[in-house]
Amino acid sequence: MGARGGEAVRRGNGEGREIRAARNQALFRAVNEEITKLNKAFGAVADKHAIACECADTSCIEMLEISPDEYGAVRRHPRRFPVLPAHVYPEVERVVAERDGYVVVEKLGVAGEVAEATNLAQHG
Repeated sequence: MGARGGEAVRRGNGEGREIRAARNQALFRAVNEEITKLNKAFGAVADKHAIACECADTSCIEMLEISPDEYGAVRRHPRRFPVLPAHVYPEVERVVAERDGYVVVEKLGVAGEVAEATNLAQHG
């Protein structure tokens, strides 16, 4: 799994970059939760559904396929996000699981703290 050279990596250094990356991932997490609700509302037509890649690249608009159960398992951990395999940023996250078509990353350090705080703000 290689790191990408996207916006999260190019803009700034250190803690500021980590915070931007975590906020971007939290935004896509919120979008994907709405997509998941829509998929549930329309019934289980397929085993998997498409969601936005939750990587730290602010310019990423790619999609990945994941089952509702797998997405729920990732969401139980506020520091974890499903991303495409080539969308890993080892400076701020580590891969904790590899799946067919995506990997699960866990935010580290300040980025992890931001991910947890954002999750609490969204879900109280």
